[in-house]
Amino acid sequence: MNVETSIRLYAADLHYPRILQVHTASSGLIAFLSARYLEIERSDGFRGVGEVRANISYLSKLPESAVDSAIQELCRRLPWPAEPEEILAASQLPVQVPHVARAAVENALLEGIARRDGICVADYLGGRWQAAVPANQCLFWGPDENFDQLTVRYLSEGFRQIKMRIAVGPFATDLMRLERLRERAGPSIAIAVDANGVWTGKEAISRLQALERFNLAYVEQPTPAGEWDAFSQAVQSTSIPLMLDEGLADESDIARLAALGPPALAHLKIVKLGGPSAIARAIRRLRDAGVGVMIGQMNEGGMATAITAQCAMAMKPEFAELYGCYGLLDDVTPGVTYAEGAILVPKGPGIGVMFEKSRCTNVWTMQFSS
Repeated sequence: MNVETSIRLYAADLHYPRILQVHTASSGLIAFLSARYLEIERSDGFRGVGEVRANISYLSKLPESAVDSAIQELCRRLPWPAEPEEILAASQLPVQVPHVARAAVENALLEGIARRDGICVADYLGGRWQAAVPANQCLFWGPDENFDQLTVRYLSEGFRQIKMRIAVGPFATDLMRLERLRERAGPSIAIAVDANGVWTGKEAISRLQALERFNLAYVEQPTPAGEWDAFSQAVQSTSIPLMLDEGLADESDIARLAALGPPALAHLKIVKLGGPSAIARAIRRLRDAGVGVMIGQMNEGGMATAITAQCAMAMKPEFAELYGCYGLLDDVTPGVTYAEGAILVPKGPGIGVMFEKSRCTNVWTMQFSS
């Protein structure tokens, strides 16, 4: 049977209200999310869509301007006349492909395969759909007024895990904000902080000592990415669990962290490692080594958030960071909501959200028959 295939890449800029804008030590202030949506459609009825974010060069080291061409180049290499599972396997071959491009392709194929089979992605990955997945919430850097207002808001909305971004301003300001946060939250709320890798090794050790009185769940990326000796020394210097994020860029980093072992923790992201399959491989290796895991994401739209939540449903990490689409004003993939400190993803084939492509710009199309 002759099968016609259409592959389209769409773009949309997504915005938060000012009070929720992303601002971290590594990213600076982010005015909007530059989202990309890869849609795969075949005349045999197969359809899958996957989202990634393009303006994450501070994590991916790939300029935003190069993301579209990276996705297009990978798509041109793949055997589209084959069955979707064979295309998925081909997308995993060990070639030099930017992870953001690999993630876009795998997200779309997984969503389409699960949709075709009438199941959700969590089921396809070996788990089960959940009505609600407990998630953390994030206090980005911003004015004190915003910090205090959002603290009250998140606690009133039932979030039991709150991560605070630090290392943007003076450390004394971080300590004062932590004092207020802990006082308002009480002892039962899990509080973590993220330094985004801007401290030197010596700074990390002294500042971790100052943070120990806050009973933190973990400190994320206290030392620069790639400085393994500094991270190892920091782990040994404190009773606070330390987590790597920017420092886990590929499978060689996963291997090094597994060799380091507990009490170190790992923050795994689809767009950072190259897709849910890479997340699954990393979790198996890290769990064999006794390393605790968080499945998380960049700040992204509802489609990328939903597939990350589906991974969390299937893989049961110790922590889940799933606030990515919380509060977006103009998401083109509606359906994800939050209640009582958890993310709610609609149950349905694929990932459970709709894609309103009429609200996007088509930036590239590839069509062929086989």
